[in-house]
Amino acid sequence: MIKRPKHSAVKLKASQTSKRSHQRLTLNLIVSRKNFLSLLNSMISMPDDRFQESIDGIDLKDALALAVYIEQLLMAEQQWILNRLSWLFTSQSFLITAFVVLLSSGNYSPTAHLLRIALPVLGLFCCVIVAIAIRAAERVRKPLENRRAFLSMHINHIVKTPKLVPALGSSKALRDNPWTLHHGSLPHIVLPWAFAVLWLLLLMSLGL
Repeated sequence: MIKRPKHSAVKLKASQTSKRSHQRLTLNLIVSRKNFLSLLNSMISMPDDRFQESIDGIDLKDALALAVYIEQLLMAEQQWILNRLSWLFTSQSFLITAFVVLLSSGNYSPTAHLLRIALPVLGLFCCVIVAIAIRAAERVRKPLENRRAFLSMHINHIVKTPKLVPALGSSKALRDNPWTLHHGSLPHIVLPWAFAVLWLLLLMSLGL
């Protein structure tokens, strides 16, 4: 009968113990992550005053993790705004070019007359749709910006440095430079309506 060396049995037992410890650690991390995500979701839906009270007791690590999560949400909404503006500029450039070419062609057939009306109407419709979509993204973005500002102030309070992280909220009281609040939003707020006014003027010039 061949006996297994004693050191091999000890090594096998240590390997099994290490594997069980790794499994328990992985399970604890999963549970911790689920709890943290549920905490994040509940905190995001709170009013501003309750949110400020809820973060008073969290440590620096949790504050940074929550700030990163909110920043990711803000980046997603900002990307939506940029995509909508890009689509608006692309569609308007094609429509305006087609409208100018049609006017300069001297074609007065019924189809050309219909297109002279349809192109401005389509351009106006695109402008209104994009403006509404950007407004929806703004409604989502503004509360998130306030929560980012609260977290910035909380992080600065923890590290004892008032200006380490700037406050970039959506209200003047929660923003270090209030003038950037509206000036930075001018392009995606004004441009869709500027194109819409242009199409209205073109429609009026056609006698409609």
